Amino acid sequence: MTDRFPVRPWRLAALASVAMVTASFLSVLYHVVDVVGGVSVFGPLAAASVALAVVFRALSERIAGALAAVLLAGGLAVYVVVMPDVYAAAFSVDRVLSDTVALLTGFSVLRMAEAGAWALAVTPGPVFLTWYFALRENYAASAAVGGVTLGFFVLTGDSGTVGTMVGVLGAFGALGFGTLDVHHGHRRQVEVVAAVLAVAVLASATVSAVPSTGSPLVPQSATAPEGSLVVAGDRVGVGGSITLSPKVQFVVESEQAAYWRAGVYDRFTGQGWVRATGPDDAGSFDPPPGQTERVVQEVTARRSLAVMPAAATPVAVSGAGYTVSAFGNPRPDGVLDNGDSYTVESAVLNPTTAELRRAGTDYPSDVRDRYLQVPASTSDAVRSLTANVTAGAETPYATARAVESWLEANKEYSLSVPTPDGNLVNQFILEQNAGYCVYYASAMAVMLRTQGVPARYVVGYTPGQRVGEDTWVVRGVDSHAWVEVYVPDVGWVRFDPTPGTPREAQETQTVADAREDGVDGVDAAGSEDGTYTTATTTTRAANTTTGNTSTQAPGIDPDRGVRTAVDSGGVNVTDPAAGGSGGDGGGVIPDVPPGTIAVWTVLVAGLLAAAHRSGVAARAYRVVWVRTTPRGSPEERVTGAFERARYLVERANRPRKRGETVAEYFEAVRADRRARELATLRDRATYGGEVTDEDADRATALAAALVADTDRRARPATLFNRTISYFKS
Repeated sequence: MTDRFPVRPWRLAALASVAMVTASFLSVLYHVVDVVGGVSVFGPLAAASVALAVVFRALSERIAGALAAVLLAGGLAVYVVVMPDVYAAAFSVDRVLSDTVALLTGFSVLRMAEAGAWALAVTPGPVFLTWYFALRENYAASAAVGGVTLGFFVLTGDSGTVGTMVGVLGAFGALGFGTLDVHHGHRRQVEVVAAVLAVAVLASATVSAVPSTGSPLVPQSATAPEGSLVVAGDRVGVGGSITLSPKVQFVVESEQAAYWRAGVYDRFTGQGWVRATGPDDAGSFDPPPGQTERVVQEVTARRSLAVMPAAATPVAVSGAGYTVSAFGNPRPDGVLDNGDSYTVESAVLNPTTAELRRAGTDYPSDVRDRYLQVPASTSDAVRSLTANVTAGAETPYATARAVESWLEANKEYSLSVPTPDGNLVNQFILEQNAGYCVYYASAMAVMLRTQGVPARYVVGYTPGQRVGEDTWVVRGVDSHAWVEVYVPDVGWVRFDPTPGTPREAQETQTVADAREDGVDGVDAAGSEDGTYTTATTTTRAANTTTGNTSTQAPGIDPDRGVRTAVDSGGVNVTDPAAGGSGGDGGGVIPDVPPGTIAVWTVLVAGLLAAAHRSGVAARAYRVVWVRTTPRGSPEERVTGAFERARYLVERANRPRKRGETVAEYFEAVRADRRARELATLRDRATYGGEVTDEDADRATALAAALVADTDRRARPATLFNRTISYFKS
């Protein structure tokens, strides 16, 4: 009897592996078009590329390669045509080369100006060529094309751990099963392939080439590191529980309290924000068009800082080397060390409520193009709810106020929240009862964009603890996220939808606990001598009331400007006003992503194949089987008891030789009398006629006694050691 199977099953397995590779890089491209638009085109385009491979699989490899190059070049040509004028004007060979180098060194595709058009442009070429080679049974070339494409997205940082692992397993599977298909492989060779894939999964689960990435076997949480919400990166993930530090980040000398802005993000991905500014991300200081007042701040770092917080909008910086981002934020040349300082002059907006209400919707084209983007995954229910919330608003300012008030009134504040599964805004608005500032700010920005109001996501710090007439101590718990809404002829106006009051007691207690525990770096500039306070405000026009208890930041005229209730961040404890972790937090098991399921499937199948190949599975089965009581008719029970006895005798002595009868074998090895009696009962059941229930009971009792004696001889008599002993045998 042979264990050889027909060839075609391995071909199907190889094609399924190619599909895994294709899905791994297509998932990245799909996410890009989901974020910036084009989902309706993406599916048919990918399917057409596969169909093209089916139609032209008879072409020579040279012609097929040329066709793939034409597809790629044509797509990129379309991308160049649709690029914004500012990028098209700078288009050159040097620019293409520099952008390519940037992509290969960590520049996310999502940061490209026309990321959706680029994703659609590059999809047909690699999909066609991957499947062309697969259909021609050149699995090595197919895996190479798919692997190189996936590797490109690994280098850009757009391919996650699980997606990358699925692609790698697919490439290995295509090579392994493809080889078995070509060379008429058999079952044992398939078991080796499956075992190798399982080893690859286990290796990736314990050793990662990328710091801070998690195991592909476990859906990763979005828990932020201890410290601050403010990061220096060009992309930021949002969601999940966080812990914020009570340690001082910097000290500000300023005649006026402000939100110290550190970063601006314009493109929402569904799970976070990115800056779609191009690789250079360069800009200039431009004062806002509206009425402003001059505010000078001197900022002194109290720990390493990779950002330069400043009141919006900075127009001049001195005292430290810096560059300016595309959004007009200064960035240090390197890192600011403890004790380093710089001076910022800001043009701070100070509009009246009347000015904000009079503003229309005459938005500049670049503002409309950049700040109205929402992912295609944004639920229609979110759009409908926002439309209902803002139904009575007649101006963009009123729309922003309505959304802000709705979030404050309908969501509770908590830092202990579940990691979002999918689009964060969908989950927060429609399902989740609680969140913290990044949830509120992301939700408000997206809700406003669905109503045609340009908005963007901003991170930085709230004023912090006032320790002198013009001195403010800012800690990690003061890190915050808020929203800026564009108002024509005024500029970017700050709105803060996060409730402020419930957090004040938490912050006070957090700093007090840190002091009591002797944590270093909690105080600076005499902050330990005064009562810890927070300057709290909410984006509210003058003469309006709010449920938040707040103290007015000094220097802000109550008859002009926008007062804000500051969210000073928080600590990793449940907000007492939020009634626990909030919503469906704590203890909720998130849905397992399909990629994780695929990786687990490969792992389990590979481990089973390895267990079968090594004989461990058979031995494990015998450990359980020999201790079970045979069931069935008397003949079946007698036969089953005899088989268990014979197994024990062979394990204790030697296997029975070919042609050796049971009687001869038992005589040669001097088997136990109970085993010989079982052999006699078995012969009677097989050749000598009937056996009774009493005979069957006797047989099972004899077998049980033999097992018990074997266990007593295996010392120490523990299940673990007996199992090890059986496996060794």
